[in-house]
Amino acid sequence: MTYSLKISTKKGWATVIEWREFCVGAPDLIQDNSGVTVQFSNGRRQRIDVRPGVGVIELRGVVARRAVAVQIERVVLVAWEHNRATSLVGFRIDDRGRLVGECWVPTPGLTRDEFLFYLRSAAAACDLFEYQLTGRDRE
Repeated sequence: MTYSLKISTKKGWATVIEWREFCVGAPDLIQDNSGVTVQFSNGRRQRIDVRPGVGVIELRGVVARRAVAVQIERVVLVAWEHNRATSLVGFRIDDRGRLVGECWVPTPGLTRDEFLFYLRSAAAACDLFEYQLTGRDRE
């Protein structure tokens, strides 16, 4: 499914952004139809799913799959405590039992640099939390 740039007649802001165009030319990003894999300089990487909507883009990365999350003692409390120290990315257990990190990006006036900042920040936060919890690079 392709998303086009639509302009709201009420406010004159772009409400749906073609996020794939923002990723073109970034050497650390590998994109596909539904998301981006961010490659870090230390060799680690993190997949971020991109879900565009009207007025917002949702970025979501898996920190731990269900099989791993259930092995983490008090995983919900751990996520809650981690959220107290972060402001851009929030962590929770999703409906599939996975520990995920999420970031909601408002699209009115969104620039390429801002989108890439959010994307890389979400990936870095998810990757760091995954490493702190599991010591691995699986997601």
